[in-house]
Amino acid sequence: MTLCKKIVLLFALLCFSAALPVFAIEPFNVAVLPPVNTAGFNDPASMQIIQSTIKKPFKYPYYSLMPQDAVQNAAKAYLAENKSLHLTNEKSLTAIANKLSADIVVVVELSRAKQTRFSSFRLDDTYVESDVALTCYAYSALTKKYDVLKVKKWETEPESVDTAMSVILKELTEELLVKLPYKRIPQAGLEKPENNV
Repeated sequence: MTLCKKIVLLFALLCFSAALPVFAIEPFNVAVLPPVNTAGFNDPASMQIIQSTIKKPFKYPYYSLMPQDAVQNAAKAYLAENKSLHLTNEKSLTAIANKLSADIVVVVELSRAKQTRFSSFRLDDTYVESDVALTCYAYSALTKKYDVLKVKKWETEPESVDTAMSVILKELTEELLVKLPYKRIPQAGLEKPENNV
């Protein structure tokens, strides 16, 4: 191909591509509320594991996590104004979504966190009985859909690093992520409308 033909072809491609509209992805605004601890579990580091794990799929360019301070302040203000309500019900999540202009609001509740250690003289080993339950509440302002997703672990197993509460909470939170409709790349029907640039 001669140089002249290459230049004409390049010019035609540039003209054609300039005529096409350019679409920009507008990310979902996501508010992840602090975990709700109704189990009376006293380990802030493990509760932080729940929070950091549930945030995993909410990354740019499809999602934009709202500042944690703003989310916490909105949650506290809402609870102060509505003392009889909980952050986990649909009315609360809808109100917080409206207050923050959030497209998605997510909160995880730790409702059970019990562990019992005991020795088995017959098997000469220490065992751990775990009874742990997490529930994820999610609201989409775009679809007006409220989801309640539950996972639990009720198991007796030999004591090991895998029986640590922090490990169990991480595993259960990852199970919630599999059930949560908001994936790393939004599924069909969950995309935010695109804007022409």
